[in-house]
Amino acid sequence: MLTKQLGSLVVVGTGISVAGQMTLLTQSYIENADIVFMGISNTIAENVVKKLNPNTVQLDDLYQAGKSRAITYQQMTDRIVDAVKAGKKVCAAFYGHPGVFVNPSHGAIQKVQELGLRAEMLPGISAEDCLVADLGIDPARYGCQSYEATQFLFRDYKLDPHMTQIIWQIGLAGEATLGVLNAEHCKAGLTLYQEILMEMYPANHEIILYEAATMPLYGPKIERFPLFNLTNCKPTLISTLVVPSLGLPDYHQVRLAKLGLTQEQVTGFRNT
Repeated sequence: MLTKQLGSLVVVGTGISVAGQMTLLTQSYIENADIVFMGISNTIAENVVKKLNPNTVQLDDLYQAGKSRAITYQQMTDRIVDAVKAGKKVCAAFYGHPGVFVNPSHGAIQKVQELGLRAEMLPGISAEDCLVADLGIDPARYGCQSYEATQFLFRDYKLDPHMTQIIWQIGLAGEATLGVLNAEHCKAGLTLYQEILMEMYPANHEIILYEAATMPLYGPKIERFPLFNLTNCKPTLISTLVVPSLGLPDYHQVRLAKLGLTQEQVTGFRNT
């Protein structure tokens, strides 16, 4: 008697620039899947996946101008989960790291696991990995605060100017409808960010507009300019704003004393 195959899900990342950034394990899961769902938004990367496994289904067709991305993400999740329910060995491949700014990957894994079926995620090279390499920033040197641009504006977050600030999706700053698919409406958001940042940083503090390279033959986009010129920059949907640290803060003498240490003993720790 034949036993019905149980469905399963593996979510993988194709990296930012597919050439050389897709792990061997990811390639293996793509090749051996019954069906591969793609949320990649890059024709070259999609063709790479299709060569590994021709039985692919795009997810990007669910995007529509004016349609809430929350609805789109739910529909993507449902497509993936329905295939698992049908007993298929499913692979969902997403651009970059599949767990970073990818709502359907987390939603699908949760739903599949609630069904008592196997679901897992493999890491991929994210835009943050590329940013660290391209800008030469060590997140451990000054510490790092990383957040989505609009979420920060809507919530009462606190900035620490001694830490490096990484502000994702700056091209959508202040956009609340979840239906905009371009970066043409971020002027008000950029103006508010400039106002917030200038309360803590000098007007001439150098900031960076960054985009990771998505094609093997092209390098990253790196624009450096003073903070007072933030409102004049032209971000895209994949732009990230980086605000470098003002430098390390003073030592906390009370904490050092509780550890039985002096400032002289720890001078130089993480300073270089």
